[in-house]
Amino acid sequence: MPSFEELFLKSKGKPVVFNNKTIQMVDRLPMQDGQKLEITFEGANGDWRQGVCLTTDGGFIVNNQTINKSIILWYDTAPKTVQIKIATKRGELQIKNVWDTGDGVVHSWHNGAAMIVEDIVNGRRYLCNDGVADDDFNDLIFRLNLTD
Repeated sequence: MPSFEELFLKSKGKPVVFNNKTIQMVDRLPMQDGQKLEITFEGANGDWRQGVCLTTDGGFIVNNQTINKSIILWYDTAPKTVQIKIATKRGELQIKNVWDTGDGVVHSWHNGAAMIVEDIVNGRRYLCNDGVADDDFNDLIFRLNLTD
């Protein structure tokens, strides 16, 4: 099994092709200030706690609460579908998968970590691999739908 971490180091963090699929460390999605989206969890099959991390230069409004810069939605505690409003000046949302091995640390971007990003109607679907060096891409699966 190749180390995705090594492939991403060689590509300087850019997407790479593995087994005829484009994989990436992070997805960057153009967004407008005030744009709304929904994150919908489809499943999680990893050995550890799985989540999605969203980052922007501004913040997020979720359930009438404002959260600055970054938010993590954990599969085991977040609702199946979460509605979010984005505040941004630069117009970009970064999306990556994260996991917690039980040590309370949010892990990402190492060892087997990678995502397959599929375009869908009004958004994207993410098939994620966590830090285990395998290539099943089923540790976390979620959709991001633009709602406005």
